[in-house]
This record gives sequence, C-alpha cells and structure tokens, in this order.
Amino acid sequence: MKTTPRFKEYANSTTYAIDAKEKDYLYIGESRIPGSGNGLFTAIPIYKDEVVSLFKGKILSDNEARLRATNGADAYFMNMPDGTILDSMEVPCFAKYANDASGLVKTRYRNNADITLDEKGNVCIVANRKIMAGEEILCAYGPGYWQRHGDRGDSVT
Repeated sequence: MKTTPRFKEYANSTTYAIDAKEKDYLYIGESRIPGSGNGLFTAIPIYKDEVVSLFKGKILSDNEARLRATNGADAYFMNMPDGTILDSMEVPCFAKYANDASGLVKTRYRNNADITLDEKGNVCIVANRKIMAGEEILCAYGPGYWQRHGDRGDSVT
C-alpha cells in the first residue's frame, strides 16, 4: 500500500515510528487466544504510541468488495476513512495477524494496541501501553467485525 496522505486529516494522535524494519522485530506464532490460529508477536519492547505495524493491501472497488463479502472472503477487510475498503488477505502484512482479545473467546488477555492512523495517514497498529518482548500484539476489531464473522466460525488471525 502506498502512503496515504489523503487520510492525514483523520490522524488524531501523536505516533512514533520504530527505527527498524518490521521483519526485524515482529514475528508470527501460534496465538494465545484459543481458536485464533496465528498471532502477531514482538521480539523487542514496544512503547506506548509507537507504531507496531502498517496495514498493507489492495483498495477494492465497491463491486469487488461486495462480491468478496458475498463469498465470505472479507475477514481481512479494513474500512478506510474515505469509505473505501482495504483488503490485506493476499499481501504480505504483519498487521493482519494481530488478534482481538475482546473477540468471541473470553481470556485473561487484554488488547494492548489500537488500529488507527499514524501522522502520515497510514492505517496502522499503535501500542496503547508498553508491550514486552515476546508478548502477543492484540487490538480490537470492533463490534461490526464480530457481528459479521462471529457466527461463521471464522479464524480471526
């Protein structure tokens, strides 16, 4: 995904970039959330307001998004501020592996990050507290996601 400066006007917080490539500090492993498949983990401490990972994907036309949703291929959709849909399913993207601790399964885990916009207008995951090395990155998907996907038994990875 290209940098999307048209969304900069929607960014409402100060974020900080980590001075490393995502592949150097993020990794995929089995989620600690039962039934969630893979999850996103950090190999380094990440501090509050640091950008954990950027969402990447393809911007879909309305017709393409509708067709994919009808076929149940919308688990990686991201609603963008301008009303378009970003689909991360078919692209390499660490962010899409972050699970939601407040999803269908009750656990002792709590979300430690938020899906938001960075100061450049990129859709990203930002730490809402210090995240320790080895900890799973967890962020809320929102009630709309769970209303749509909760009854199908979809994996939330």
